[in-house]
Order: sequence, then structure tokens, then C-alpha cells
Amino acid sequence: MTAIELLRRDAIDTAAVTLERAFFADPMFAWIFPDPATRPAALRRLNRVPVEYGLRYGRVTASHDAKAVSVWVPPGPGITIPRMIRSGLLGVPFRTGFGPFAKFMDANDTMDKIHKKRIPEPHWYLVVVGVDPALQKRGVGSALVKEGLAHADESGCPCYLETSEERNLAFYERLGFAVLETATLGAGGPPAWAMRREVKLSGPTTA
Repeated sequence: MTAIELLRRDAIDTAAVTLERAFFADPMFAWIFPDPATRPAALRRLNRVPVEYGLRYGRVTASHDAKAVSVWVPPGPGITIPRMIRSGLLGVPFRTGFGPFAKFMDANDTMDKIHKKRIPEPHWYLVVVGVDPALQKRGVGSALVKEGLAHADESGCPCYLETSEERNLAFYERLGFAVLETATLGAGGPPAWAMRREVKLSGPTTA
């Protein structure tokens, strides 16, 4: 298995392409960007923001030369608008269109309300994890998430994530997450699920 390392800043563009490819068929992004011809460029531009955010304020891990990427935000203020702006959010609608951007922000607002209500205590937030389709179903994404979960367990904090891909629920449940709440992402939008994982404490060792 390729080593999991912190993402280097010079690999941010590769990471953005990875997320573009990983989320091309995601129901939320297919709803926001219905034209498959323009969706890749829009996804690349949009997903560069959370990677930049993670590099500045969180923890971004990668493997396979950034063909697998995860972005974690640590306990603290979480995702804030000023930090998102510093991470490039304001430039997104000029590249992706103001209509799709509004749909994205509405969906984000829906899940953010659930996030704040259902897990107000300090926690790690798995903002995104994506694996290039060529590497999927090889345990690469699972390894990335497990590494982040171990890091979170060391800090003694639970974890939280959101997904709009129903088939991902079983994947995350195997890793210890449980569904907190389901929401609809705007008029005509797909469902999304908020999930939480409790801290896994190491058991006592015996001689």
C-alpha cells in the first residue's frame, strides 16, 4: 500500500483533478452542474477551495501521487466564511456560473444547519475524500479515512461527515459512522446524509 502523507502544496492542482474525477457522478454535483460537458471544469474549480482550506486551516492527506485525497478540519471554529473567502470561494461563481453556485451554497447551508445542531461539541470534520476512479475499489479510500480516524481518536474527539451518495452509507458505516439525519438539498435536489462516528478508545494492554 502506498504511504499516506500530508498533501504538498505543489500537488493541489492534481488533488483538484482527483476530486473532479471522483465526484463527476455524485448526485449533488450532477444536480448542481447538470451539463456533463461543463461539469468537469466546474468541479475542478469548486473542489480546489476545500483543498486550499484544508492546507491553510486543516489536515489534507493523500496517497498515490495525490490520486487519492482527504480533507479534514480539526476541532475549533470549523468552516467559516472568512476562511472560505481566503481559500478562493469568491472566484468560484465567475468560473462555474452564479446559478449553480447559488444551488451549491443553498445545499451547503442546509447541511451546515444540521451539522451545527447535531454535533455542537469539538469534533473532526471529514470535508471530502475522493479517489480517482482508476484506483477505486482497492481499499485506497478506506485507508485514507482510517488514517484520519486514528488521528481523530488520538485527540479524543468524534468525527462528522456528509454525503449525497447513498451507496457510500455502507462504506462509512463499516468505518464506524452512523446516520444522524437525512435532508433534501433544495428544490428538486437529491437527499444527503449527515453521519457521526464516536471516539474509539484503545483498550488496555496486557503483559
